[in-house]
Amino acid sequence: MESADFTPQRVIQLHLERLREQIALQQRLCNRLEAIAASLDAAEDICVEKFIEIIEAITMFEKYYTPEQLEELKQRRQVLGEERIQKSQVEWQELIEQVRVEMEKGTEPKSEPVQLLARRWRDLIEEFTGGNPEIEKSLNTMYQQEGAEVASRNSFDTRICDYISKAIAVLKSTARHRVLP
Repeated sequence: MESADFTPQRVIQLHLERLREQIALQQRLCNRLEAIAASLDAAEDICVEKFIEIIEAITMFEKYYTPEQLEELKQRRQVLGEERIQKSQVEWQELIEQVRVEMEKGTEPKSEPVQLLARRWRDLIEEFTGGNPEIEKSLNTMYQQEGAEVASRNSFDTRICDYISKAIAVLKSTARHRVLP
């Protein structure tokens, strides 16, 4: 306390910084528990394995999304509603299967059938992200870094992501080169 670095103001500042860190940690825990509670509310019965998957997914989301992005995603979920969320999960599974079929047939990513699937893929991502490019960037980073683990947990083939990514790149390229009359 005798040091010039430890003025009463500095001591108070250090305590405030520590308290703010603790508050932020507690807020993240509160958000995590709210998300778990919402997931449990959406499911009638839940097994231990599913419960653990929910916690792992929430933890993974917190790793890639900022608190503000997580709050925006929470608000999106409320706006969309549980019925739409469940419907989009079914749509994703159907879309993934359609992409898998085209990939296994050897259909070129630039072909019209695959481009239609790529548009639908983009639409579903936009619906999830609300068109927020920063949330989409976080989503892409998460899948780039966690793709194999997420894929194995969801019986999903990472080759499908690679394939549809090529189709989306073509889609973006043609949109950039489109000349308006």
